[in-house]
Amino acid sequence: MKLRELSLNLAVGQTILVGPHNQPAEITKIEFHEKSGEIDINTTKGPRKALTFKLADDEKNTSSGSLADKYR
Repeated sequence: MKLRELSLNLAVGQTILVGPHNQPAEITKIEFHEKSGEIDINTTKGPRKALTFKLADDEKNTSSGSLADKYR
């Protein structure tokens, strides 16, 4: 099965599990950095990265084939 779309719903006050022992932490702030495209989440257990990847611009995805195929 291939994943074609990913939707991530986060809200301030939501409880998530963090760390190697899955400790509960409450989201206190969500920041989007427009220049870098990164999403940071501040929690009661410290700051976290929401994603370990960035979304590509739409014009990069319009070429024929997959963008990943370009580097294979």
